[in-house]
Amino acid sequence: LARSAGVQGDPAADPPGPDLPTDPPAVRCTHGSFDADRVRAFSEGRPADCFGPGWERAAAHVRSPRIDSGRLRLLREVTAFDPAGGPWGRGYLRAETPVAPDDWFFDGHFKNDPCMPGTLMLQGGMQAMAFYLAAMGFTVDRDGWRFEPVDGAPSTAECRGQATPRSRRIVYEVFVRGVSAGPVPTLYADVLGTVDGCRAFHGRHVGLRLVPDWPLTHWRQLGPPARQTSGTPVPLASLGGLVGHREPSATAVVDGFAFDYASLLACAWGRPSEAFGPAYARFDGTRRSARLPGPPYHFMSRIVEVEGPPNGMAEGSRVVAEYDVPDRAWYFEQNDGRTMPFAVLMEIALQPCGWLATYVGSALASDIDLLFRNLDGSGTVIGAVTDATATVRTHAELTRVSRGGDMIVESFTVRCFAGTRLVFDLSTVFGFFPRSAFEQQTGIPVSTDDRAALTAPCDHTVDLTTRPAALFDGPARLPGPMLLMIDRVTGYWPDAGRAGLGRLRSEKDVDAGEWFFKAHFFQDPVQPGSLGIEAMCQLLRYYMIERGLTGGIPSPRFEPVMPGREVTWKYRGQITPETRLITVDMEITAVGEDATGRWAVAEATLWGDDTCVYRARGIGVRVL
Repeated sequence: LARSAGVQGDPAADPPGPDLPTDPPAVRCTHGSFDADRVRAFSEGRPADCFGPGWERAAAHVRSPRIDSGRLRLLREVTAFDPAGGPWGRGYLRAETPVAPDDWFFDGHFKNDPCMPGTLMLQGGMQAMAFYLAAMGFTVDRDGWRFEPVDGAPSTAECRGQATPRSRRIVYEVFVRGVSAGPVPTLYADVLGTVDGCRAFHGRHVGLRLVPDWPLTHWRQLGPPARQTSGTPVPLASLGGLVGHREPSATAVVDGFAFDYASLLACAWGRPSEAFGPAYARFDGTRRSARLPGPPYHFMSRIVEVEGPPNGMAEGSRVVAEYDVPDRAWYFEQNDGRTMPFAVLMEIALQPCGWLATYVGSALASDIDLLFRNLDGSGTVIGAVTDATATVRTHAELTRVSRGGDMIVESFTVRCFAGTRLVFDLSTVFGFFPRSAFEQQTGIPVSTDDRAALTAPCDHTVDLTTRPAALFDGPARLPGPMLLMIDRVTGYWPDAGRAGLGRLRSEKDVDAGEWFFKAHFFQDPVQPGSLGIEAMCQLLRYYMIERGLTGGIPSPRFEPVMPGREVTWKYRGQITPETRLITVDMEITAVGEDATGRWAVAEATLWGDDTCVYRARGIGVRVL
């Protein structure tokens, strides 16, 4: 062994055949090497921190493709990455890792004869190949996928050296033979492992691919269901636990398939066939179907009734969904401690519509993947939901289906009950759209004056991230950091607007890693429109505090939205991880006082960078 000359021959002597593809990178990486911190970031599921510009969208991943972590991570640094390098100009990567006498694998392999298993050296080479595929940008748009060896593709491995406690460094080299961009990205390469200058390992014609996978497949077995009770984040893997879960009440069963909490969680993070049965098995591979939001923005506990044929797209189809309201939930703690924010109530009403749209098979007839978006809504809140509410029951009916080309528009009526008490009544419109429909969005038409208002100078500015006491202390306050959807107020003109009651402007910087992108939706991250409406409600709260409408009221507190007043919204765009700035422009339309308390009403627009994407009217807030 000490005299071994190592692997003989040169990988360059075996050139690839013309049948192997040489697809270009999906994203051009600006780095040619990666230090230990960057490699560790990739292994921990933080590719944006590893690969840099171009990978920002990956910060929104729910479970990012990665190499092994902890003690099974066998790469310390990548010292060379070149998609045009290698003996055939098809790509090259070099990774290195130190060897120490106390490395864990020496303890088990073998007694009195410690050496690194050749299988681990192969694993190190496969990790280097996985890193190469990721550095080519193929994981950016494949949240939840994983790496695996290519089956049915013969390869050979040759060991002619060893790593022992006396060794110092292992170098892994990947000589790319061919790379395919997809739909299942695949890499074919030779892998050479060199220990202190000795070519100890050579894998020939090794194949590695990136394949679809689902977070819930891994998480459901890790522990019991967890809940987020405050603004302190809970790991998503814990929120996906299902060990020991038991349904507290009966669920709807159609053709032997139970629509329980496990199926709803699968609609967020699992195989589509686990959410809706065998008809959706076609989406268990590379195709994508519409999703429910995942925790902590998932507000459905079970389906208790459903009428209408599955996959029939029948107008008049109905669903009754229940949401068990926790007595301790993050949105109570982040709001006022006991009242459900309007954004959450909106989601309780709207999420069953999304479920019903998928249940009736809206996207099954399309040969391309369709994205699901709320377009319009008009609703009236009748009463508040508090931490004393046990269950909210939502009745949703599909009233109209209209199809044109690859687009489907569906209308719903919705009523939400807390016990027997009606708390929210609305009608709303959703649509299924091809991804191409969002590439050149014009948004909501606006005037020149509307656009000029975005940059109008104003001396009144407040940084809300510093949480000034006047706005965040006391019972009538702005929300906690997780729920707060505005970073700063950049304009307040007290006498402006058609009613002369004031106009305001706020901004929020967009972080691709924000919690709501991870929750809404898996593989299709967008900010929930309900949180855009919540930003408007919060800016209206600011106005009421600034104007002194909370003063002189004993123990004042805000209602989430004024009961009995219709709120309407229109969405014609989206906030994505690529958006840099959210701006809300608000005009106060009415201010008053009645026997219950003081109130203000406004209309507002929300902008993603320089595009107006939301408009809402009739937003009212009352201080009690």
